[in-house]
Amino acid sequence: MRTPHQILGPFFPLGLRPVTQGDLTIVEGACGHAQGEIIELTGRVLDDKGRPVPGARLTIWQANTFGRYMHPNDLNPAPLDPNFVGFATIRSGNDGAYRIRTVKPGPYPVGPDWMRAPHIHMDVQGQFERLITQMYFPGEPLNASDRLLMSVAEPDLLIAKPLRHTNGDHHMLQFDIVLACG
Repeated sequence: MRTPHQILGPFFPLGLRPVTQGDLTIVEGACGHAQGEIIELTGRVLDDKGRPVPGARLTIWQANTFGRYMHPNDLNPAPLDPNFVGFATIRSGNDGAYRIRTVKPGPYPVGPDWMRAPHIHMDVQGQFERLITQMYFPGEPLNASDRLLMSVAEPDLLIAKPLRHTNGDHHMLQFDIVLACG
């Protein structure tokens, strides 16, 4: 099934240059590493027939481990992390595969009665279509009450799958993205 569409969100990065190497845990010119739980996200961009979409552009943005975006309109009082910008653009390989190393984003308040579940925004530009979506984390208690996740017919299509092994200091997740026509 096609990966469900989600909103672009209010905190798309402004005035920042995206990282292009797929590792959001380091910032060029900074002396440290991003704070938080390191994760490695792998997956493939596929069409609805299961064929890989080579060269798809994935633009990724997310909150830091404290639940704050590096965006001037984010009024969350959570701290910024000087070693994390949370914004990258990468391309899928010839087999449709992509890989991102980042930190698990924290939840954040949207209003007095709603906390967003941790998620990563994705803008996927295939050969013939564009999909804006969000990826959520498995086993996250806030998933069940996240209004955007629960607004889609098949929320499980937006939740990454844990991979059985870990890679040293971080957890590995898989999130395949299915475009209707690639």
